[in-house]
Order: sequence, then C-alpha cells, then structure tokens
Amino acid sequence: MINILIAEDEHLERKAIKFFIQKLYSQEIEIKAEVSNGEEAVFQALENDVDLVLMDIQMPKMSGLKAAEILKEKSSKVEVIILTAHSEFDYARKSIQIGVSDYLVKPYVEKDFKEVMDKALEKIKNRKKAKEKETKMLEKIKNITPVLEKEIILNIIYNTNSSLKSFLEHKKMLGLEGNNYIFLTVNFQDNSKIDDSFYHDLRIKFKNKFAGVISYNGLINSIFMIIDDDLKLKLRSKEFQQIEELIKTEAISNKKEINLIKSEIADDFKKVSEIYNQTKKTVKDEQFSMNSYPYQREKKVFAKIIDKNKKLAKLEFNKIYSYLVKEEKENLNRIKSFLHRFLIFLNRRLMEYYNEQHPYLEMQKLEAEIELINNLKGLKIYFEKILEDLIDELCDNAKEEKVEIIETVKDYINENYSEDINLDDIADYISFSKYYLSKLFKEVEGINYKDYLIKVRMEEAKKRLKSGDKIKVVASEVGYSDRNYFSRAFKKYTGISPGKFK
Repeated sequence: MINILIAEDEHLERKAIKFFIQKLYSQEIEIKAEVSNGEEAVFQALENDVDLVLMDIQMPKMSGLKAAEILKEKSSKVEVIILTAHSEFDYARKSIQIGVSDYLVKPYVEKDFKEVMDKALEKIKNRKKAKEKETKMLEKIKNITPVLEKEIILNIIYNTNSSLKSFLEHKKMLGLEGNNYIFLTVNFQDNSKIDDSFYHDLRIKFKNKFAGVISYNGLINSIFMIIDDDLKLKLRSKEFQQIEELIKTEAISNKKEINLIKSEIADDFKKVSEIYNQTKKTVKDEQFSMNSYPYQREKKVFAKIIDKNKKLAKLEFNKIYSYLVKEEKENLNRIKSFLHRFLIFLNRRLMEYYNEQHPYLEMQKLEAEIELINNLKGLKIYFEKILEDLIDELCDNAKEEKVEIIETVKDYINENYSEDINLDDIADYISFSKYYLSKLFKEVEGINYKDYLIKVRMEEAKKRLKSGDKIKVVASEVGYSDRNYFSRAFKKYTGISPGKFK
C-alpha cells in the first residue's frame, strides 16, 4: 500500500479528495492522516512515514509551499502535490523548483486528479521497486565477502600453492592497506564453536581499530588476520585492551575458559602461513597419526584438494599409500584401518572448509564399499577416485560462488545501463578491485564487462526501436548521449543502422 497524507484546511475539499481516492485507488492507497495546517502537515508526514502528500498552498500557521520545502529537505523520497486556486497559479508553478511532483488547480475534475495522481504514484512505485532490488543486491554482496575471506584464511592454514598468490589478489580486491601482519585466534578451551554474534562483535571492533581485517569463524576457533602498518603501537593501545577484556567477559558469560593467541608480527606477506602456525597448539594430534608417519603429509593431500589439483592430490596420497604398504608389510586390514582414520581427517577438514556442523563424507557408505575391496591395487584406485570426486565438488562450489558474484554485477548493469557506468563504478559498488572483477567476469560470462554492457544496451535499443521510439530518444535511454556514436555502435552490433532496423 502507498501511504498518503491530505493537508487541506477546507473540510469540503478534503471530503472531495477522499471521494476521488476511494473511488480510484481504494486497493493501493491508504490515507494515514488529515491535517488543516502546514506545521501539522510536516509533523504528521514524517511521523507516519508517508509516500505522498496532497498539500494545499494556503493554510494556517505555515503555507503549503513552506511546509513542502521543509518536508523535501527532511525526506526527499516524499512526493508532494500542491493544491492551488487559479489566483495562485503562478505562485504554485514556482513550487516545482523546490522539488514537488506536480500541482492541481482548483476546482479540478476527476480526469485532472487521476492524471496528476497517476504520475506521482508511478514515481513512488518505481522507487519502491528500485529500493527492493537494491536491498536484494546488497544482500548478495554481503554474502560474498565472507566467502572470499574464508578462502584466504583456509589457503593460508593449509599453505597451498596458491595461498600467497591468492592472498595478494584478494588483499587488493578487498582494498586492504598495510604491510604488517599478525594472526589472532580466539577459541574455547573445550573446542566448542564461537558464537556467531560474539565473532561479529569482535570483527567490528577489530575493523574499527585496524586498517585491514580478514577473518573466518571456523568450527573450533575464530581466526583474525590483522593488517596495519602501526600494529605494535595499536596492540598496546587502550582500545585493544578493551577488546581483550571483552573476550574475558565472554568467557565468564559462557562459564568456559577462552584462549586469545597472538602470533608474531610479520612485515613480509610470504610469512603469513608461518605466523599463523604460531597460533596453533603444539600438542600432537594423535587421532590422525600412525606410528611415526608424518601427520603433515595428510595436510599436504588436503592442500592439493583445496588447490583443486587432482594430479598433485593423488601424488601426495600415493606417497602416503606407498609408506603404508611398506610400513604395514602389505597387511590389507591394517592399511584399511589407517585409511579409515584418514577419511575422518578429510571429513573434519571439509566440515571446517564449508563451516558445516554435519559430516561431509558419507562414512557409512564408504566403509561398506571399502570392506568389499580385497586387494591393495583396488584399494588405492578407490581412494584416488574419492579424491577426484572431492575436487570436482570443490570446483562446482567455487564456480557457483563466482557465478553469484557476477549475477550481482549483471543485476547492477541491468538496472543502470542507461547511466554512464564503467567497471570502476561497479567495482566500487561491490568493494572489489577492477582487475579481479574484470578477470572474473570474463571467466564466468565468456565475454568482457564492456561487451556485456553493450549487449544489454543494444538489446534494449532493439526493443525500443521496434516499438516505434525515435533514434535520438532510444540513444539517450540506453546510455548514449551522442546519437551518432549510438548509431555506429548499433550498426557494429546488429550489422544495420538504427534507421533501417524494424
């Protein structure tokens, strides 16, 4: 419903307006208030958050023009229609300068009333639609940044081949300044998950204090990578001490011990994985160890999975498998026992990667299938297939995330193609770097951003030309201020000039 206010000091005039509204717009308009003076018009319009005010030009206490001017200053989205007598016509016409939608000259008939009202209602409806679309787009954008930050953090954790390259790319993409780095991790002693609301409170405080923050709330701990050229000074500040006190308060509130672990400060981005490792517990994780076999080898397999490199993931796994065959003297059951624990390791890491509480791998199904394998070669092939399937799944998920980003960009283009927009505008809108966005757009769409914008504009131009619109009007409405330039672009796109297109 569209909310309106009637500001008219004549009772009969108010009655006539209500009659027209009830007759013509009963299903789409709600009258929120009726007032008889200018001061009350301003107050009630703001109090009731109305979309449209029908404002008499001459009222007690404050004129309609003055009330409209104040109202437009306080809330530019409110549409105002001035109601005026013939003798005040020239005066009312000047009201357009202060931003009122239109005016009606008394006495007006139903046709005049409907014509002016329809124009104002159309503006209100279009603005509401645009606001809804913008809200949806902002929701999409809000969901993109955490995905990117999680990817950065997990690449660093597992020290993947792409970790340093992607870190610099993402740092640039997110517009993060500074060349000193430190990791802070927060976790409960019992390894229970940090509450999302507490994590977000910490994140806001860190972002208010430091130049750059990349973070991820995992299943076991909250990880914060802080970037700032004045880290040493800021870590000793009163504000940071207050953050530490907030963490202690959370521990008391949850009746759990909580750890805040800081790494050293690094001034070289190549050391980010090294300083992250300083925040980890030094206690050996026996659950995923077997005799003297190095636990780090399993991490390398997962790092290759994150890198989406099937060949290297299988190569690292084969090193594990060769070791097991030799160490266990080809004992199939003992090798299966270790590989069962290896699957648990992968499951835990996948849960962390996707930030999901439930297991990712269907362990019961896998165990049943493994039980049926009766030779070493078949067991090896089976596990290689598991790794290939995992990487395929990661690739699909990564593609979906990229598509979501580009769909947001396309929504923006489709809404703003008539404006003089460029890649810098869109990159700023979604807080990405121009370089990354250009590369991602080409990867997902198969064409670059500029060609896509031309496509949107030309397809719209074709529709408008077919409906009979003039070339000059079409050019302006699809984003070309120069008719000749539009004509050349149109001919290049379609093969014929706009004048010959039907």
